[in-house]
Amino acid sequence: MIKYLTSIIFLFFLFSCNELNLDNVSDVVENSTNKIEEIIENKKEDKKKKNQSINKQTNDSIFYYIGEPYFIEGVSYIPEEDYNYSEIGLSSFYGKELHNIKTVNNDTNKVTELLGRHKTLPIPSMVKVTNLNSGLSINVKIIDRHDDNAVIIQVSRKVAQLLGFYKSKIATVRVEILSDASKQWKSVANSLNEENFDETISSAPTDIVSIEEIDDILESNDDTNTISEEPIELKSEKITDFKLYLRVIGFENYDSIRSVLDNYQNDLKYTSEKNNSKYDVIIGPLENTEANNLVSYFISKGYKETEILIE
Repeated sequence: MIKYLTSIIFLFFLFSCNELNLDNVSDVVENSTNKIEEIIENKKEDKKKKNQSINKQTNDSIFYYIGEPYFIEGVSYIPEEDYNYSEIGLSSFYGKELHNIKTVNNDTNKVTELLGRHKTLPIPSMVKVTNLNSGLSINVKIIDRHDDNAVIIQVSRKVAQLLGFYKSKIATVRVEILSDASKQWKSVANSLNEENFDETISSAPTDIVSIEEIDDILESNDDTNTISEEPIELKSEKITDFKLYLRVIGFENYDSIRSVLDNYQNDLKYTSEKNNSKYDVIIGPLENTEANNLVSYFISKGYKETEILIE
């Protein structure tokens, strides 16, 4: 390309500028060639900087993430912005196996912070998680996806301890999105990738907790009021007695219902109801752990649509 442009310039000056001697023509051609090479180098540098910016977002910076529809063991999930989200289901928690592990949007899982993982809500976003078994509720930042069909949210061990289900390992919870706070987190995450952001804002200092200390910290602080020195807004609501049921959708007939339930290890109380051309089964009342196990059991049998009900 450079040689081609140089030839054109040379011919232009050779035939249109009779008064130029050969030395002048040579100087003009050389200067033009240098200019063209400079332009090409500048374009290469611009492209390099653009690629570095893209790689920075991909490899380093926290960014706002929704993601494409995906499957977990054949169950479909569609991530979306839903600022009216409110759902009742089961919650489990994660421990030190995920501590300091990167999330899907380059954030970091911390077992000692008020964090959670959700299958469809935007990342990051804020939700209020209420343990319906204890009446305790707390605001949690969603920072990652999880892959457990049986639960609607996984929270950090710190959250599980504060909400009172660290020992039981699972709880019935209500998860409600906090729309204003979630929109603010969206703005913050997007701003992290704006040009010159690093030149104007520096990261805040944080305390370092080694992975070996995590179990000691959590297990030695069984009183939820002494887990952390930082202020935590833990609320308490009046507990309402309820019974937990599981709805399983899509049975062809009564024989298929009996066949699946008869192969389950425990006797279950259930009722069935017509749903268009098929049948739904409502099982219960159940304990949290039983409901969790049943979701996995029915998915393994091909019944992927389940729903937690309380009454």
